[in-house]
Amino acid sequence: MLPVVAIVGKPNVGKSTLFNRILGERKAVTSPVPHTTRDRLYEVSNWNGVSFVLVDTGGFTSKDEDPFQEDINLELKKTLEEADRILFVVDAKTSITSDDIELAELIRDYGKKVILVVNKVDNFEKKDIIIAEFFSLGFTDIVPVSAYHGINIDELLDKTVESFSPTEDVAEKKDLVKVILAGNVNVGKSSLFNRLIGRDRSIVKEIAGTTRDTIEEELDLGSEKVLLIDSAGIRRRWREGSIVEKVAVSNTLRAINRADVAVLVLDIGEGLTNFDKRIAQSILEMEKPIVVVWNKVDILEEKLSLPSSFPMIPYAPVCYTSSVTGKGIKRLKETIISVIDAGRRELKKRELDNALAGLTFPGEDGRLIKVYYGKQTGFLPPKFLVFVNSVKGVNERTYQEVVKRIRSVYPFLGNPIRIEWRES
Repeated sequence: MLPVVAIVGKPNVGKSTLFNRILGERKAVTSPVPHTTRDRLYEVSNWNGVSFVLVDTGGFTSKDEDPFQEDINLELKKTLEEADRILFVVDAKTSITSDDIELAELIRDYGKKVILVVNKVDNFEKKDIIIAEFFSLGFTDIVPVSAYHGINIDELLDKTVESFSPTEDVAEKKDLVKVILAGNVNVGKSSLFNRLIGRDRSIVKEIAGTTRDTIEEELDLGSEKVLLIDSAGIRRRWREGSIVEKVAVSNTLRAINRADVAVLVLDIGEGLTNFDKRIAQSILEMEKPIVVVWNKVDILEEKLSLPSSFPMIPYAPVCYTSSVTGKGIKRLKETIISVIDAGRRELKKRELDNALAGLTFPGEDGRLIKVYYGKQTGFLPPKFLVFVNSVKGVNERTYQEVVKRIRSVYPFLGNPIRIEWRES
């Protein structure tokens, strides 16, 4: 059985950001559905040949304003009981609170090995001064990190897996790439799902919100098979809907987060609505490879021109389909494969070095940011580790220019590009 590592802390200290950073991808989602974050998230991670189960938990507090807090704290205690190692996360930008103290006392009752993770330490030149206050919590194993910037995560993981046994190699069946159809209610996702798999699998009605659960089906795209997922639509006023609808929306957001590729389905008759933009923004924030589909083109007159791009996500390919006539289905399948293949593309070191050569920027702190070199560390979507002289001064302009340089070598169709910065 794999060892269990639990991430615990009060709300808003960056537990889910750390969870995602350790996994190397966004698994924990902040859902707009109230109280969905009370559930524990489990994922298997590996560091230097040691596999372990990583658990993200809801925020602990002794305050009872939240009617779900009792459940959250109960789930936390179950996690502490199961855990072999505890990552107790505190916020370097705030002083110690009563919740920190109470949680520290609770953790000690379980007698587990604890690493106190002081998160949001952006200025590592002053790390010793910053973490000094937190020794009063009574834990001697303290690691400062910035989960958001990916700083000092290596040291944290080294300490996390200390004394854990290396994991034996086990041959596992390769998971299928998960492709989810996402979008507003009644844009034709279920009809498109049925058309793609070649038979009726999802219930299709004109009533908005027919699909409540995510439905999965294996789909052969020719060069490979994928797992196609039909999801519940997200309506504009879902917050005013029933509990069932709120749960359906929560499940959809979680399904999008678990998927490898998102197909954003839009209604060509309605045009791009503000709510469509919000769903697109969620996919963008989850950093998912994306294909944009304008559905129901059969209702348009032939002379009308179709939008050729999606300005909100300029790297996203755009397809046009009709679930009624089958128009554009073949092209959509080909595009999904193209996006998957692009996400798996590995740049040669020479290509990346040439792209990043000579890059300099004015940093946030007034210092000149120099980009030295980079290396590709992940795929679907592509991930790059970029070495600079100062992480502190990195800003959005730096990110955008580095991404622009990388895309000049290979466009990575439909894929966002993740950048992790490291000082060298």
